[in-house]
Amino acid sequence: MLNTCLIVFAKNPVPNQVKTRLLPRLSPEQAASLYRAFLLDWCESLTELPDIDVVVAYTPPESQPELKALIGNDVIYIPQGGNDLGERLTSATQWAAKNRYDKILLVGSDSPTLPLPYISQAIDRLDSCDIVIGPSMDGGYYLIGFSTQNLAMIVPCIFEEIVWSTAQVLQQTLERIRTTDAKLMLLPPWYDIDTPEDLSFLHTHLSAIRLAEGTVQAIRTEMLLTEMLKEN
Repeated sequence: MLNTCLIVFAKNPVPNQVKTRLLPRLSPEQAASLYRAFLLDWCESLTELPDIDVVVAYTPPESQPELKALIGNDVIYIPQGGNDLGERLTSATQWAAKNRYDKILLVGSDSPTLPLPYISQAIDRLDSCDIVIGPSMDGGYYLIGFSTQNLAMIVPCIFEEIVWSTAQVLQQTLERIRTTDAKLMLLPPWYDIDTPEDLSFLHTHLSAIRLAEGTVQAIRTEMLLTEMLKEN
């Protein structure tokens, strides 16, 4: 078994269940379609990384068949467990530890343009630290990773007493880390797509990547977003 796993937290892309903060600029059906594009583009990119097991932690628990039909067989599927995000993060981390991974990375599916070298940096930094975090521009984080060497002193401690989905998530997480002896390293900041205002920036950024680098990134997302912004 590979010694590194990357766990993607994902929801079944059903209208009114995903990306609801994009309403009413997008319809519930459009928001679900865009999230589906995020998830497909992101998982496809992640499977290009060498020597990593990509794991999709999904919700709701009965949605595995739909997500497997959507994403394919190149990833491992596990249900999310717990009543809030902290418990779900803890459950996924403990699953990875029980399966004897030495390095555990957890990411969302709201950053389809996140550079893959950031993932590689996280893996490398876990050779010399206990925790690595990628701060997001909204006050949370787009990635958190652990070395399992000192995992017991860190998890679930750092996922407790966090007010999730707020601008205080990163600050509160850092306060929890200070209560441990864990060594922390940081990745460069990046952005999530959560609000209607984020959509125009994402579209512009994807166009800039195409122009500057001559490459196409998150192609499904770019094509769908182009159509949606014309309509809205």
